[in-house]
Amino acid sequence: MKRFLLFLGLASILSAQTFVPNISIEGQNLNPQEQRILSELQSTVERYILSNSFSNERYNLRVPYYINIFVNQISRSGSNLSISANAFFSNGYDQRYVDNTWIFEFAEGEVFYREMRYHSLRDMIDYYGYLIMATEMDGIEELGGNSLFDLANEIYARGSNSQWSRGWNSRKDDFDKLTGDFRLRRARFLYNQAFWAIDDGDGTAGWYHLEEALRLLLESKRLDPQNKFLNFFIEKHYQDIEYFAQVYQDISLLPLYRDLSPSNEDFFDRVERTYNY
Repeated sequence: MKRFLLFLGLASILSAQTFVPNISIEGQNLNPQEQRILSELQSTVERYILSNSFSNERYNLRVPYYINIFVNQISRSGSNLSISANAFFSNGYDQRYVDNTWIFEFAEGEVFYREMRYHSLRDMIDYYGYLIMATEMDGIEELGGNSLFDLANEIYARGSNSQWSRGWNSRKDDFDKLTGDFRLRRARFLYNQAFWAIDDGDGTAGWYHLEEALRLLLESKRLDPQNKFLNFFIEKHYQDIEYFAQVYQDISLLPLYRDLSPSNEDFFDRVERTYNY
């Protein structure tokens, strides 16, 4: 079963949480010079991610950071390129963020470093990086991502007051939905606790954590059935019932999974036939 992050364990000394970048940049009808510049842009983004921390440095983790950029338009102003793009930011598993209003500048030979002045490219990499890492931390400690969400919110404040303010209102709406759904955030933590308890041989605790997580997810869905972050999490985890049914030889929690993901009745029916002892 694929896990949501690569957990290397609690560090004996403070050590930075590390993203493993996977960057792709695509565009249509690009001339050779533009293709070369976008190739340089990809390398620059990868180097930036590898050389900077996106964490509070309490754990030693390696978390995938996927960025897929689809260039719509490129215009030149002096030595700078202005790039309009759609982008997907993801951990490659149960987190996905879509941005369709991104415009940023890039200059050949540019080197990124962190500073308080808003940067239309670097700060978006940081913003979504903090969201992804904060949510991973929510899965390790209850509401453990708060400090990283605060850093993302600081970027919102700078971006919304800059000349690159387009899109920040909708990003803030998504931010508030993500951070304000405490049921989903707590469910992530308990869901992981269920896996770890089973790994440690404590099946009773694992069952308790799993049931509580599922009930929190159901309550979150009842309150906001259109929550895209919740629904994406459910879509990536509904098949976990097969693992739990195999471990426990019990399908008592199957009805909760059915309620969470009613469009997957065929899958749940198969699980019920297989593990209905």
